[in-house]
Amino acid sequence: ITKDGVVYPGRPESEVGAHARHYNAHSIGICYEGGLDKNGKPADTRTPAQNQALYSLLESLCLSYPDAEILGNRDLPNVHKDCPSFDVKRWLKLVDFHI
Repeated sequence: ITKDGVVYPGRPESEVGAHARHYNAHSIGICYEGGLDKNGKPADTRTPAQNQALYSLLESLCLSYPDAEILGNRDLPNVHKDCPSFDVKRWLKLVDFHI
């Protein structure tokens, strides 16, 4: 998802991704442009357009995968990453997102 909210597809959903080791075969990765501050440290740099695009993309994916659990890489056990540089569960509550 670009800073101006354009969603570019990556791999097809039917193809195994490379976003979270040991979880790729049963998950879909979403990436957004940004996530680092000017010093290269993890930071929530999402724009309003990215937030809206992410919300819409999740709505669409949840229609196809109604039992999905929405997590950031950093929320997975034994995955040592900072991405997506924001607290996904908190954001979902903040925007009142429901599957």
